[in-house]
Amino acid sequence: MGAEKEIIVALEFGTSAIRAIAGKKKGDGNIQILGIEQEKVNDVIQRGVIYNIDKTTQAITNVIGRLNDSLGINVQRAYVGIGGQSLHTAGNIVSRGLETKVKITPELVDNLMDNNRATQYTDSQILEVVPQEYVVGNRSVADPVGIQSEQIEARFMNVVARNTLLENINKCMRMAEIEIADLFISPLALADALLSDNEKRSGCAMVDFGAGTTTVAVFNGNLLRHLVVIPLGGNNITNDLIIAHQMEFEEAESLKRKSGVAYVAAESDTPQLLPISNDRSISENELQNIIGAREEEIIQNVWHQIENVSDKLLSGIIITGGAAQLKDMPEAIKHYTQFQKVKVAKSLITTVDVDNGVTTPQGSSIDTLIALLMHGDSNCISEPEPKEEVEEPVVEQPAQPVDPVVEQPTQPVVEEEEKPKGPSRWTRLKQALNDLFTEKEDE
Repeated sequence: MGAEKEIIVALEFGTSAIRAIAGKKKGDGNIQILGIEQEKVNDVIQRGVIYNIDKTTQAITNVIGRLNDSLGINVQRAYVGIGGQSLHTAGNIVSRGLETKVKITPELVDNLMDNNRATQYTDSQILEVVPQEYVVGNRSVADPVGIQSEQIEARFMNVVARNTLLENINKCMRMAEIEIADLFISPLALADALLSDNEKRSGCAMVDFGAGTTTVAVFNGNLLRHLVVIPLGGNNITNDLIIAHQMEFEEAESLKRKSGVAYVAAESDTPQLLPISNDRSISENELQNIIGAREEEIIQNVWHQIENVSDKLLSGIIITGGAAQLKDMPEAIKHYTQFQKVKVAKSLITTVDVDNGVTTPQGSSIDTLIALLMHGDSNCISEPEPKEEVEEPVVEQPAQPVDPVVEQPTQPVVEEEEKPKGPSRWTRLKQALNDLFTEKEDE
């Protein structure tokens, strides 16, 4: 299949929805989005972890099926993003003492990496390893190969997640009969798509505010230094409104997005009354107090993860995600952290073209979904199998039984005797007239 026909498909398992995207990589490096589908889910995925296998499988089947129908394709496999509450980094050090002063070889460095990968974590596994630095003698270097030393120390940052996270993803994809093309760590894929090399090199914290979780990824020296997923997100604010005023989820979510503000410096003296269901209303001040209290909690948890390295974040805090779209979110972060370098990630590094007719899910950020698509590099669809023309079987009709021909005995031909011919009718008439007249004469 030619490159122009190759279609890449990616799946994202979010707390609020399961999303699928199909697109192409163009010759100029840009991304062309062909279709996006989503299936809203409730209590199926909690904080990025799949809890309901059957419903998740059905949602996967539904979104892939709609992509197939809308684009006229047959998706066989997809790239899948890994996120969720259990995802985090764990530092590890592997040391090796050498008998004599020798030159560090690539084989020795690979051996240190293998030893690190063999590290056991309770109920968890290593998904990816990011080498941080190597200490050779008294020097800290990025690449130790070729340096002579009697000892080497390798420092690694392992990205770790619970075993069940991958097990459930694999199980659902297998049940949906969709092959996994590859697994990507969603926050790292998103960082590659959103952050410039300069931002990662000079130091920054990317904060992805999602529905069920908030992910913090810290970069410095162009390397991942810290990753953690906080089990708080936009849905916590929505649930606070539901509990306070007994609203349905959709109503509370809509109220939050339309009228909510992440931070308000002072209450209004003349607060507006906002209508809600059953002929009720909520004060504008009360709404902001509910939202503000939960936002403060989330932001303080984020700040706890980055405060000790905040002086190294020369490019500041860069925020993204659906819950980051709440009005005045940067101002809320500045207020609760007293850290002033905060900005919203506005666009992806790669240019993205969207085909006509493709609609973006409302009220959510699809940057992670597009980032997963950007990381895919192989075709995910199969050519539709040609329909074989099945010839109608020729059913031979059974031969109709033929009555046997019974030869009738030959009847002898009897020639009829020729009867003597009598007088003609005229002769007989003349005779009758003669007889009549004769009788009269005799009288």
